Amino acid sequence: MRIRRIDQDRLSRAYGQYRCCELCEHRCRVNRAANERGQCKAGVTPRLFRHRVEYGEELALIPTHEFYLSGCDLRCVFCIAGINAFDPSRGEELTQSMFNEAVAWGRTQGARNIQWVGGEPTIHLPALLELMANCPQLPPVVWKSDFYCTPEALELLDGVADFYVADFKFGNDDCARRLAAVSNYTAIVKRNLLIAMRQSRLIVRHLLMPGHFECCYRPVVEWMQRELPEAEFSVREGYLPSWRAARFVELKSPLRRGEGALARQFAESVGLKVIQ
Repeated sequence: MRIRRIDQDRLSRAYGQYRCCELCEHRCRVNRAANERGQCKAGVTPRLFRHRVEYGEELALIPTHEFYLSGCDLRCVFCIAGINAFDPSRGEELTQSMFNEAVAWGRTQGARNIQWVGGEPTIHLPALLELMANCPQLPPVVWKSDFYCTPEALELLDGVADFYVADFKFGNDDCARRLAAVSNYTAIVKRNLLIAMRQSRLIVRHLLMPGHFECCYRPVVEWMQRELPEAEFSVREGYLPSWRAARFVELKSPLRRGEGALARQFAESVGLKVIQ
C-alpha cells in the first residue's frame, strides 16, 4: 500500500517547503503558509480545474485518470491550458473527500492509474502527498511534470511516483527563456531526468514545435542518446498555436505534414526507445 511510503516524516519535510518554498528552481523561498507568493503565485491549497479518464496518452499509461491542477512555474507561450494553467486560483479546492471520490469513480471507468498534470503539480507537492497518503486503495501514480523542479522535490517523490512523464520542451536555454520565461533550463531538466531515471520508470516527452527541429528537438535527442538511451521517448505531434503562440512568427502555424514521422525516424535511427 502506498500509504506506507508517505509517512509522517516525509509529510513534515514536504510541508516545510510551504514555509520556505524551494520546490521549483525559481527557489523563491517565500512563506506560502503565511500567504506570501512566489513566481507561481500558488498558496498551500491545490485547486482542480478538471479531471477525466484519458485515452490519448502513451499506451503504457492508458486509460489514465488525469487530475488537472491550476498554477505553474513556467509561462510557455503555447500552453494549451492557457489561463487555467497559470492562475492558481482557477478551479475548485481539491479536498480529501473530493479526491477520494474521484479516484473511486476513475476506478469504475477502468483507469489504470492516476496522473497529476497541470499547470505543474510539483508546486503543490506537499498537499498532494497528503491527499495520496490518505486515499484508500491509491492506484499507481503518474507524475507528469515540466521537470523544472529541485532535487529536494524529487527526493520527496522517491518511492511515490510509479511513472515520471517529463516534458523536455526545449533543447537550449535561449528558446526556454524566450518562450517559457525561465533561466538555466537545460542544465536543470537534464539533472532532474538523471535523478528520475534512478527512481522510477521514466517517459521523456518532446512536443514538436514548428521551426524548432534543429534548435530544440535535435539537441534533446542527441543528449538522450548520450545520457539516457534506456529511457522511453515519446514524440508528441499535437502542437497547436494556442495561448499567445501567435506572437512568435515560427509558432503561428501547426506542424507541417510528415514532420512527426521524420522526427520519430531520427530518434529511432540513433537508438532511442521511441514509444507510442
